[in-house]
Amino acid sequence: MSAERQHAGLLPASAAAVTAGALALSVPPLRSLIEQSMVWHMLVQMPLLVAGGALCAAALQRWRRAARPAAIGWLGHINRYGLTGFMFALVVGAYWMLPATVDRAVVLPAADAAKIVSLWLAGAALRHAFGRAPAAVQLFFIGSALPMGVWVGVYLASTDLRLCNAYSLASQIATGRGMVALSLLAGAVWLAGLRGHGRPRGDAAQALQG
Repeated sequence: MSAERQHAGLLPASAAAVTAGALALSVPPLRSLIEQSMVWHMLVQMPLLVAGGALCAAALQRWRRAARPAAIGWLGHINRYGLTGFMFALVVGAYWMLPATVDRAVVLPAADAAKIVSLWLAGAALRHAFGRAPAAVQLFFIGSALPMGVWVGVYLASTDLRLCNAYSLASQIATGRGMVALSLLAGAVWLAGLRGHGRPRGDAAQALQG
């Protein structure tokens, strides 16, 4: 088996493992982790859901390209330049940063299910959007999403008010600090990836190539 085939097989396995890990945190016995710790809920499970969706989307895109290399697909038409995917992910991410929605996801099974589905889909949308968006559009999204994450993190870490009824103030402060670190890390990863590619991507690249 070639290294290329091994890598192709590793991607679906990684997607399944990350998604399964995120889902496991919503069912006993691991559910107690997200019920007792805001860190486990917002800094572990939520990013895992997004990552699982992104990995699954990447695996599906690779399979579709192998089966039908020239096909764009209906999603490509509605996600031109990645704008639809970025907007969807931004709205979903902002919604699940609200303390009230985090509380509902802890106490209401229906809200927890909505969280799982929406964040997973947001990850899939991000993967598709980054594959089609030129650097300028990516910068607009990053410039909106990451400062929002930093601001929410600073507020959680600095306020004396307990914003989530389900969690202690100490857990809230730790989560706020973690959100700042995670947002900065995401920005650094994006910059490293952009520097590594160094050329137009997605729809922009296709347009430039005629």
